[in-house]
Amino acid sequence: MNRSQSPLAIANIVEDIIRRASNKPDYLEIFSDWTAVVGQDTASICVPHKAINLGKHKVLALKTIKGRGLEIQHEACKILDAVNKFLKKKTFHQIKVIQTDMDKIV
Repeated sequence: MNRSQSPLAIANIVEDIIRRASNKPDYLEIFSDWTAVVGQDTASICVPHKAINLGKHKVLALKTIKGRGLEIQHEACKILDAVNKFLKKKTFHQIKVIQTDMDKIV
């Protein structure tokens, strides 16, 4: 590295390496930019957990605090629209809600 270059955050380097190695749609941005994807209100009550492949359909699993699952289910269409719009194509077809304790959310 040239001394004129500023150091890079390892998270940026690792994210780029994983994205290139996986050769899959850019799911990582959903996880790292969740608030930008769905907005502050939704991001404050749920976080993305994982992407699940069910044949041609993809499911986005979201974690939320116990008791908030129904609220997430009511917002499911809005969340799916926001995620797919962010990805610029209809990638996810369904949301799965996982309710858990507060300390297990992140």
